[in-house]
Amino acid sequence: MPEHSAPDAVERLTDENRPRKRSLLRRRSVYIAACVVLVLMLSACISVLVTTMMQPAYVVFDMKGTIDTFRQQTAQSSLTKEALEALTKRFGASLDASLTRWQATHGGIILVKGAVVSGAVDITPEIQADIARQMQGAP
Repeated sequence: MPEHSAPDAVERLTDENRPRKRSLLRRRSVYIAACVVLVLMLSACISVLVTTMMQPAYVVFDMKGTIDTFRQQTAQSSLTKEALEALTKRFGASLDASLTRWQATHGGIILVKGAVVSGAVDITPEIQADIARQMQGAP
């Protein structure tokens, strides 16, 4: 009979250990799965954040309206041809400098007003004010 009791004891030990090993393996699997899900979620959040921050702003500038306003103002003045040419060159340089400065400062993409239906911020007043300052000789 002692021979019989020894295998029962061994079976009992292995049976007692099996559930413990299984639960330990299950806990470890759940822990690993949770870590993987956490890393994936963190990666997705970082990706969304980076792409949102790296996307440039799209703005609108009314180039045609600005040039038409300049032409109307110069047509009403009695300037010589040479003075009008110099004023037009100065206006063109001021317009280019204002747009370049705005783009360098804000990093946005400037579109002409006719190319955009809606949804973009209009920077025309800001650019026109900068052109006026440059045309008057103010820094």
